[in-house]
Amino acid sequence: MKEKTVAIFNGYYIPHLGGVERYTYNIAKKLTEKGYRVIIITTQHDENLTNEEIQEGIKIYRLPIKNLWKNRYPFLKKNRIYHSLIEKIEAESIDYYVANTRFHLPAMLGVKMAKAKGKEAIVIEHGSSYLTLNNPVLDFMLRKIEQLLIGRVKKDTSLFYGVSNEASEWLKTFDIKAKGVLPNAVAVDEYFNQKIEKDEKKLTISYAGRLIPQMKGVEILLSTFSKLSKERKNLELIIAGDGPLLNEVKRKYSQKNIKFLGYVPYEKVLEIDAKSDVFVLMSRSEGFATAMLEAAMLENVIITTPTVGGARDIMPDETYGYIIENNETKLFETLTKVLDNKEHMRLMQKKISKNVLENFTWEQSAKQFIKVFNELDEK
Repeated sequence: MKEKTVAIFNGYYIPHLGGVERYTYNIAKKLTEKGYRVIIITTQHDENLTNEEIQEGIKIYRLPIKNLWKNRYPFLKKNRIYHSLIEKIEAESIDYYVANTRFHLPAMLGVKMAKAKGKEAIVIEHGSSYLTLNNPVLDFMLRKIEQLLIGRVKKDTSLFYGVSNEASEWLKTFDIKAKGVLPNAVAVDEYFNQKIEKDEKKLTISYAGRLIPQMKGVEILLSTFSKLSKERKNLELIIAGDGPLLNEVKRKYSQKNIKFLGYVPYEKVLEIDAKSDVFVLMSRSEGFATAMLEAAMLENVIITTPTVGGARDIMPDETYGYIIENNETKLFETLTKVLDNKEHMRLMQKKISKNVLENFTWEQSAKQFIKVFNELDEK
């Protein structure tokens, strides 16, 4: 039987940090294990990276990009190297085209390449709201640009999927009915690699993610914890993440039981998750929050808001975790409820972890991809 080739088009790919990058890496690895040949078409965001290489059996093409906003939005640099790489990619015998981050130019390129070969690209939605710069004028312009870009993608394919039910619902904004969900997931071995021993004498609340103005929820968490810890002496808050807000919040919330770690590598985040009791992620909009998913796997009670993608997927009701309004009063009330009943907290931690380990693994996601591939073969 002929080896099938999957081409995945991404704005960025590892070592660039991001949820989409890790999603792509894990799916690519799992599909490779299952006998598919996987190639990644992405961008050369770092000049130390080569334009072509093979990593873990995965072929990577990195298209050159301009220096302008190179780590935020990859503008393709159509020079001699670019055209040479495009020729090589077009010469590949590709069976399935997958495009992540639809508004990035490499993803749009993948959709067009698929159409030129008489195929339709599978477009995966990783968001659950419009992009924002917290500026009404700029946000209005961003919306118009996003609408324009997705209009172009819609002309070349009808195969849209979300990484969560929220992401699939979000596509309706653009008059797109998602074909289904190709979910974000966790690596099961990470669960067994971590010794999950919670400190019975201390209760730890954690957050992991970027500290940016758009993330108002981090400040809500800090303010709530500051008040809560005046009433309780056995609490600790760990904030893992870097960003423009870091120095400001470190000054504003300088107390012994709040630890600001700044940037921490992936492995360290998992260690924090394993020690933490409660993971709080407020006011974040994305398709399926990886940090939340991993914290749930490593037995944390999850407290989040309706704007966080994937929340309802892993928490179908309040016996799994809490989806609350994005305000300090509600967070204080919910944390108090959780911390007042440690036995119930432990039961909830086990229940959500079991749900994630059984239903949101890369093995499960890869099976969903293969099902979609088989459906395309039958057309």
